[in-house]
Amino acid sequence: MVTGVSIRGTTRLIGIIGDPIAQAKTPAAVNPLFAARGADIVSVPLHVPAKDLPVIWAGLKAMPNLVGFGITLPHKQTAIDLCDSLDPVAARVGAVNLVRRERDGSFRGYQFDGKGFVRGLQSKGIRIEGRDALIVGAGGASVAIAFALIEAGANSITVSNRTVDKAEALAEAVNAEFGRKVAKVGRPEPEAGQLVINATSLGLHDTDALPLGADLLQPGMTFAEVIAQPETTRLLALAAAKGVETHSGMHMITGQADLTVDHICELWA
Repeated sequence: MVTGVSIRGTTRLIGIIGDPIAQAKTPAAVNPLFAARGADIVSVPLHVPAKDLPVIWAGLKAMPNLVGFGITLPHKQTAIDLCDSLDPVAARVGAVNLVRRERDGSFRGYQFDGKGFVRGLQSKGIRIEGRDALIVGAGGASVAIAFALIEAGANSITVSNRTVDKAEALAEAVNAEFGRKVAKVGRPEPEAGQLVINATSLGLHDTDALPLGADLLQPGMTFAEVIAQPETTRLLALAAAKGVETHSGMHMITGQADLTVDHICELWA
């Protein structure tokens, strides 16, 4: 049994691939949703080392009862070149977080990071419209979230990243898409009232360096994580102790779960 779901010979699989994968919360989020719909589909974690992604990808494609897989770090951007086709949002963002097997057996890449993150904020009543945001990190999740925040009415985005070129590329892409200067590059130094987002992998382990100084977070700001495991990162706990509104990465997973299940069930339920 997996989350109360019977595994049979007819059961279709949807994986979640990453390196590492122990932190993955997706199976626990989507399996009850598949079960509630009566879909004979279960999600399982698959540890796919980065160096082995092309070989394992070919193996996944050769399994007819695998109807897709979610993608987490570090594969979101490298998977782009392995997909047979891309949804327009995935192509625009340059990163994939769900691959669905289409009816012809091909693998098509989709991108729900941004929409899932925004849906998670909205579910908790956190204001986006008219607000300035600081995103720390410039990877696949950062790109998706930046686009989704502006679409949801955010006033501006500041991107901070150790590799400045990546931050500049993200800001330029957002500005080009929306036809106005809504994104810029800056330091990881929050300003009053900002929505502050850690979109890096720093926080998966207690020994990780902090992505920004906890002393810079002040009441009136919102600090949000993309990391879902641990559900309360060290920086999230430090922010909460200072009276800062906090938002766990688990809400992003929950926001993505409905989108993922809808998409898979559209073809395979």
